[in-house]
Amino acid sequence: MGIHSSGELEKKLSAASKTSRLAILYFTATWCGPCRFISPIYTSLAEKYPKVVFLKVDIDEARDVAAGWNISSVPTFFFVKNGKEVDSVVGADKSTLESKIAQHAGSL
Repeated sequence: MGIHSSGELEKKLSAASKTSRLAILYFTATWCGPCRFISPIYTSLAEKYPKVVFLKVDIDEARDVAAGWNISSVPTFFFVKNGKEVDSVVGADKSTLESKIAQHAGSL
């Protein structure tokens, strides 16, 4: 699910919190090579974990969101549960990303 503004992101995170679902914020950019590598993997993980809210933020499109999360490199993934950041992954590390999704989604 693409996010284009801070307001939109707040709504999605709030909805995820209300249902105690894990939300993953994926910060990406069209010019980022590692992002192009990990994007289809992220999409397939979204299908594998239907109870997790997968969000995608293009840092060039939603600069306010990227600034709010202090994004210094892409890809960056933040794991948010009940409105709080519980974990993060920086870089296109498929195995770490998947193991952290399994770890945090498992306790839902």
